[in-house]
Amino acid sequence: MTDGGDMVGGTIAVPQEGSLTGDARMDRAVECAAGLFLERRIADVRMTDVAEAAGVGVATLYRRFSTKTRLALAAGTLLWRRFNARIVALVESDAFLGMSGASRLERMLRLYAEGYVENAGFVLFIDDLDGLLVTEGAPVDAIAAYGREVDSFYLIFADAYQLGIQDGSVVREVDFPVFYRSVAHALMGVAQKLSRGEVIPSDDFSTGAQELECIVDMAIHALR
Repeated sequence: MTDGGDMVGGTIAVPQEGSLTGDARMDRAVECAAGLFLERRIADVRMTDVAEAAGVGVATLYRRFSTKTRLALAAGTLLWRRFNARIVALVESDAFLGMSGASRLERMLRLYAEGYVENAGFVLFIDDLDGLLVTEGAPVDAIAAYGREVDSFYLIFADAYQLGIQDGSVVREVDFPVFYRSVAHALMGVAQKLSRGEVIPSDDFSTGAQELECIVDMAIHALR
């Protein structure tokens, strides 16, 4: 789930997609890297593979990104932007603006749950990237930009919660940042486990989508 939309003049401001690098050739390299990471997994993609796919010299690629970790973070930022497009479409709709606060929260959470099921490759990439950042560390500047994209809708969630308090659709006040992080981590954690596949017989992911729906149900029930 995603810290950055806001209410402006009665409408909801959402992040806008633009160039990631300010250089069309490097944007193309990031796009190629994202495709390769989704296809082969991060560990199996070399910088030379990306350079060849993007039609740039590998030295040029290293001058811009210096490490595969930085390139993977840029690719992750791009993939989150694309994943978040469905959320942008929702929060810009008249139907969303007509919902109660609790209904806004529920609809956004369900859209994330549905998106994780429909984009298992993306979820598996995020799992790979998390592991890479834990084992190799992450440059502060690169991780900050990536984090902003991941949390780009936090303020829209927070605004929906406050609206729910005002309109009565949310009847239980909570520490919202803790609530948000708990639900976000629970959804992504289960989605990542589903994307990795069953490990022990009791995993039984045949109803995996329902597990994500159950998390949303419990979260909304806790507020209503």
